[in-house]
Amino acid sequence: MRFIIVPALLIAATTLHAQHTNSSPGTRQLHYLLKEKVKLKDIPAALDWFRQHPEMVGIADPGNSTQQPASLRSSEIVVHDDNKAESEVHAAINPSDTANVIVAAILQDVNSITSPLKVPVYYTKDFGTTWASSSIQFSPNPGDGIVAGGGDPVLVFDHTGKAYLSWLVLNIDLFGDQTVKLSLYYSTSSNQGQTWSTPVLVDFGTITLDVLQGGNGAGALVDKQWMACDRGSSIYQGNIYVSYTRIDIADTSNVTSTILVKTKAPNNDFFGAAVQAHQGAYATMQFSSIDVDGQGNVHVLFFAGNSDDDYALYHAVSDNGGASFQPETKITDIHFPGVGESAANPIDGISAERLYPCPHLRAGKTSGTLYAVWTADGLSMQETEGYDIWFSKSTDNGQNWQTPKRVNAGDDPQAEQFYPAISVNVDGVICLAYYDRNDDPAGTKTHHVVAYSYDEGDTFTAPAKATLVASDFASIGALNGDFGIGEYTQIVSTGHFAMPVWADGRNNNGDIDLYASVLPIYAPVSGAGEAGTLTDAFSFSAPNPAKSEIDLRVALEKPMPFTLQVFSQDGKMVFEERQKSPQPAGAYSRRVPLPRGIYSCRVQTPFGYKVKQVVVD
Repeated sequence: MRFIIVPALLIAATTLHAQHTNSSPGTRQLHYLLKEKVKLKDIPAALDWFRQHPEMVGIADPGNSTQQPASLRSSEIVVHDDNKAESEVHAAINPSDTANVIVAAILQDVNSITSPLKVPVYYTKDFGTTWASSSIQFSPNPGDGIVAGGGDPVLVFDHTGKAYLSWLVLNIDLFGDQTVKLSLYYSTSSNQGQTWSTPVLVDFGTITLDVLQGGNGAGALVDKQWMACDRGSSIYQGNIYVSYTRIDIADTSNVTSTILVKTKAPNNDFFGAAVQAHQGAYATMQFSSIDVDGQGNVHVLFFAGNSDDDYALYHAVSDNGGASFQPETKITDIHFPGVGESAANPIDGISAERLYPCPHLRAGKTSGTLYAVWTADGLSMQETEGYDIWFSKSTDNGQNWQTPKRVNAGDDPQAEQFYPAISVNVDGVICLAYYDRNDDPAGTKTHHVVAYSYDEGDTFTAPAKATLVASDFASIGALNGDFGIGEYTQIVSTGHFAMPVWADGRNNNGDIDLYASVLPIYAPVSGAGEAGTLTDAFSFSAPNPAKSEIDLRVALEKPMPFTLQVFSQDGKMVFEERQKSPQPAGAYSRRVPLPRGIYSCRVQTPFGYKVKQVVVD
């Protein structure tokens, strides 16, 4: 069941905007939070309607669970398609069964009084071939008042395959103590995303309603959570960690923020006490990202600064299961002016109030290795007219970080590349997805692309398009109050495939749908689905498409050993033949009967490898 949702903050946030356009970073951060959580455009009418219909507060809006066949065109998948705007998409892949992926997003109908926001959940058990939808009890406590917004869905699996979803709910009590409450909840699924448990409160904050109306009331709000699980073999195995921002408001001119981390042990349904993830004090702190390395260390990245000329990314680590954090280390300065207000260097198609640096942190497979990615137009100062994807790496558990570099080519300073998502697969390959406007640097047409690094971030491949059709971002926010695509996307990966998931507005009428793509990790550079080592020592072919079986053909120009492998779409190896001793020069053929699907075929030799993608009809 999903509870009725109603808007209530936009007019107040607009008042704050008018009063504090040139105010402190903390005050502007409060304004940003309120604007970001609003999910309907006609606030006064909605409030009047609920004042006239108080009996409607807390009425349930029935959810439903329906099977949704996916549309598979080439390697592109429609996760969900309707006439409402879905965005701010997150995804997670089941470590116990990599064919199981869960996707969550926010679905908005800004013209609806009773249900302007939902958090739909979609799951697949066959790595994206088909999808089904499940529902979450969005607001579990009707006593908190009218649901006015929320969002920020984030997913994670634990080491057993149990899924966790967290999200925010914003309530307004119009008839009681006149407060605004922002609550962080989590729910679990033990059946691959089909059903979800009753939500459990993680933390919350309240402010008095007069703060929204320009008064000097006080309170606190929580915002922008991220989750991670210790899936390794440390003594903290199974711990779930959540990082988030707490914004404390003495009055509208005195606003401070803190990055907090809470921990839930495997045998406990509730998160423990909040721990501060930093020792320094900053006027603005936001956008934390959290991950756990193979040794059980908990890593938190966050964005902080004291002015528009002082923003930076920081990293802090806990080696005791989140009980405490070591002093934070500055990763780098980043130039991103106007966070929480109107961006000084906006991206066409993204509302200035919703533009943000999108920082993400992931632990590598090599002990002590960490990766950070983000959006910015420079480091200590603006370097380009367009935004770029930046990357930095640490090899000593975050004590020191390498000089950041652009991932995208950056040869056109006006082209926009923004909002990265990062995954590290079981072999340590970095999979990086982001929005790319390189084909249309002077306009708004945007693709979603994926790049790979096989050398722990030292180099990245040229980006491969995950999208078959570009979106015109000039109209992408037309159906959701200029919320646009939200503030993040996600990419998941297996040993041999990457699945980026993104919000897509290719209809160019404001309708935003959810898309995914299945891309072979070893074959991202060719539209023909092939890649490999440039060599004359051997050749490899596999006719595509194939009927009921794949014909693997290897031609050796000189004696050598070789290995043939075929991987299914969920990354599982379905065929392998190893010739460990050198085979004579000549032609070799192997026929592999396989069911209908998309496969990645690979030959490995001492002279390199080649990969072919084959569709079996």
